[in-house]
Parts: sequence; structure tokens; C-alpha cells
Amino acid sequence: MSRSFLREPNLGALVALIFCLQFAPLAFGGAHKTILPQVPIDVDPTVEAEVTAIVYATAERWNSQDYATVLELWDPDEPFPTYLAEEQAQWFVGWDRLRDYLDPPRPNPIIEALREQMSGVQVKQIAPDLAIAIWYMRFEMKRFMSNAFGEDVRVSAVLRNTGDGWRYIHWAESPKTAMVQIEDLFEDNISDDWDSFYEEAKQRRKEVVRKKRAEQRASSE
Repeated sequence: MSRSFLREPNLGALVALIFCLQFAPLAFGGAHKTILPQVPIDVDPTVEAEVTAIVYATAERWNSQDYATVLELWDPDEPFPTYLAEEQAQWFVGWDRLRDYLDPPRPNPIIEALREQMSGVQVKQIAPDLAIAIWYMRFEMKRFMSNAFGEDVRVSAVLRNTGDGWRYIHWAESPKTAMVQIEDLFEDNISDDWDSFYEEAKQRRKEVVRKKRAEQRASSE
């Protein structure tokens, strides 16, 4: 679960990132934003449906605001569950760390509401009783006396088929790099009428280029 709001931003690093974003050469050339169609994974339809249902059930339990119920979706017989939340400095290994995170003794009073929305779930079975799931998670939160905010995170998990159905034994969140996150913020801050203006601006730009070239030809004669 994303709780990066608990950390104070490093303003110096943020300024440096913005500077690099606006003035440094575009090293990636936009290729890092290329979105290709999903590659179909050959998997038993029943396994796919059952694992996907657990992923969506996870969101429902977070959205209920009773986060402790997420623990019911983990395999209780797994001796060393592993969990990586994007804002944490290290992996959580074992039940003590996992319970402290999902069911703390004193809930954070700052959090007023949060919501998860899962999409693009894909399942790959790697053994008769094991499967890997990958998906995208939209995370939104409202803190006390602050505006709501949201972010998009990639997630992967390993699940085991138990007597009670598929259950998590491993979870990992993969956020975008800080540079790409800031780039997304700039891209999202575009007016709704930008596309129509852009088409008009391209035509105007062509006229400016033609005019300049005509002036250059005239001055060289």
C-alpha cells in the first residue's frame, strides 16, 4: 500500500529533478513512455479467474477502510510472507512486520479515506499450486486538512493455491522513477482544449517557416 505521503519531500532533489526535466537533453527520447499491447499469457481460465478475483478482492478490502481484512487474503501457512510497499525502506519479511503494516495497534489518524482500483490483471501459472499476477493499481487518498491525491503503481504478487483458494505469499509494488512521475505531472497539467490548439498551431508554424524561407531566398537574390 502506498503511504509515501508520510515522508517530507526533499525540496532540493525536487528542484534538481525539475531542472533536469526542463533543460537537460531528452535522453530517453520519449521511448520510456511507449505503451505496447499486452502480450497474451497462456493460462488455465479457471486459475486466471480465481487469481484475478483475489486481486480485485484486495482492492475491495482496502476500500472498506478496514485494512486488517487484507491479511485474510494471505496464506497463513507461509512461514515467511514478503511484502514491499513503495514507500518503505526495506522488505517486510515475516508475519510480525506484515501485521504491523496492515493491522497496526493504532491506526494512522491522518488518513481520512483511501481507494485502490486494479486494472490490467495478468496471471502466469508457474507450478500446480503457484501463480504470479501482475497488474496496475490506481491509488487515491485524502488526508486530514489536505487535498486528495492519487498515483499509479505497478504491482506483482505470488499466490499459492490453498485449501481456501488462492492466497498471497509475496507482494511487491513498483512505482515509476521520480523523473517520470514529475514528467507525468507536467503532462497532466494540460488544458482540455490543447489538442485543437495544437493542430492550429502546427499550421501557423508552417506558415511562419514558409515566410522565413521566402524572406531568405529574396535576400540572397
